[in-house]
Amino acid sequence: MRFHIGAAAFVIWIMRFYELTAGESAVLYLCIGAVLALELMNTAVESIVDLVSPEKNDMAKKAKDCAAGAVLVMAFMSVITAVYILWDTAVFRHICSVLTDRPYRLCIFAVLAFLWLAWVFGKKNNTDSKEERK
Repeated sequence: MRFHIGAAAFVIWIMRFYELTAGESAVLYLCIGAVLALELMNTAVESIVDLVSPEKNDMAKKAKDCAAGAVLVMAFMSVITAVYILWDTAVFRHICSVLTDRPYRLCIFAVLAFLWLAWVFGKKNNTDSKEERK
């Protein structure tokens, strides 16, 4: 979920450099919403499966894998959609020039990217871990 939230923020930031139609913007926002909604559904499915079947079970594993697969498929299709709508080398050059015109902008972008990666891949403080429930 953390990765998708950061990626969504990045796409929304990138969108401001384009003159998108209302339809193009709506499609991108719908893709973002669909990925986040499927992430929430995946979390719900995993929580319910863990509650109902705390021991290893092939059916439980299959349910979790299918829920995670739905997120993966939607995320992949969202990336394809975003690339189709946003692919414009002139705009990419403009974004690079905006970041490199003033060095502090590039520094801010780098710090934000680092913080996002630290948030995504950092240690999760999950107080309700499986070990504590046993």
